Amino acid sequence: MKKRLLSFLILNLILNLNLFAQFGDRSGSSSSSDMMALNIISVTVGGNFPVTGSFHASATERVDQLVTRMYNEIKIAQLTATQDLKGLEELAYPERDITLRRFDGTEIKIDLAKFRLTGDFANNPYLKNNDVIIFPQLDNSRNFIEISGAINFRKRKESVELTSVKFQFVEGDKLSDAILFGGGINQAYEDITEAEISRLSYDGNKEEKLIVKIADDFLLKRGDRVRILANESNRKNYYVQIDGEVNSPGIIYITKENTTIAEVIRKAGGFKDNADLNRAELVRGTNVFGSLYFSQEFEELMMTRMAELIDEDSAYFKIDNQLRFARGNGIIEFEKVLDESSEDSKFIVKNGDYINIPEKLNMVYVFGQVVTPGYVEYSKNADYNYYLAKAGGIGETAKEEMYLIKGKTRTWIQIEEDKQLDIEPGDFIWIPKEPVRNFDFYLNRIGNIAQIVGGVATVIVLLIQLGK
Repeated sequence: MKKRLLSFLILNLILNLNLFAQFGDRSGSSSSSDMMALNIISVTVGGNFPVTGSFHASATERVDQLVTRMYNEIKIAQLTATQDLKGLEELAYPERDITLRRFDGTEIKIDLAKFRLTGDFANNPYLKNNDVIIFPQLDNSRNFIEISGAINFRKRKESVELTSVKFQFVEGDKLSDAILFGGGINQAYEDITEAEISRLSYDGNKEEKLIVKIADDFLLKRGDRVRILANESNRKNYYVQIDGEVNSPGIIYITKENTTIAEVIRKAGGFKDNADLNRAELVRGTNVFGSLYFSQEFEELMMTRMAELIDEDSAYFKIDNQLRFARGNGIIEFEKVLDESSEDSKFIVKNGDYINIPEKLNMVYVFGQVVTPGYVEYSKNADYNYYLAKAGGIGETAKEEMYLIKGKTRTWIQIEEDKQLDIEPGDFIWIPKEPVRNFDFYLNRIGNIAQIVGGVATVIVLLIQLGK
């Protein structure tokens, strides 16, 4: 308690000294006549504000200037002292239903929230000497109005788009006030004439729904929840991106859900002659939810909740599921997409799809334990030995097994001498390395085997003795 009182005293001193610093002369001297010339006045702040008391202000200041200046200096002092960003939430103060009491007893109701939205200076008068500013108590859980629906308010918080706004209720608030704090009616929606008001009973167990005309400017009550009614507008910016070997790559605009892959290719000017349609792909990213309620981690938990997987399978499933979440490929034969009679041409593209049409790569890449890893020109009907020979042959540290990795699907196929393989342009041939084993490795292996054999022999002897 003492520390808090001391903090308030220090803040009060800072605020007052800062005002003198702003209006004092450069030499730092400030006489009473100077203060009168500068119209320095005294203003008292009370109620629910982070710091209360009497402060120096200027007669040229309006209420919002003083409040903003004081609040910003309090924030700076708080951050300097604690470095605690969460602590700033405790500094919140009500912006509406503020009372400005003049020395002659006159009272003026001030709505700084409205002033900051409309610029109406009736809610932000000039200060006078001995003014008292009284802030009301703030109860966001009970003393509120919330508005959603076809309004302009959009805000992102922790990867979630908020589409409603809650503000402090003041007696006399009408539907037009709620719309003002909601950023106004969103003009992207058509034929907006009504609003729905959800009003709970005192015990919170009964809901009264009121459909009102916006033009009637309905009088609201504390705790009302307002929804501006409109059919959802689907006139949005739907597009796919296509890159690579088409005549006009880039952004292609589409409809919401009835543009085909064939239409996209035609809008992109068609394929170039050197397009490798065998390796072309459509990538549909599925990690587009941007929601705390649906994430990759949540999806993985749901997928594995009732699974019966051993540890090895769980690791492989995790890899496959991450790839599914990051990029779900559309299974399309691009060689057929311009054939109107094919099912592939009717594939419906979605907003955010990415289409890549690579250049024909008449090469096979050989790497791993070969003398000269790199690209080898494709030769039709040639087997793997042809490509190994072109790469300088197999190195001395190579393993016996070799793999063909398909360029389009990245499928691994073990190469065997008696197996016929279809090697295509863009494929990979990989020769793994035989790990180097020293004497200790084999000695440990022999020791482990000896322990197992010894254990089995012991069990056999015990069984024989028990049988006797």
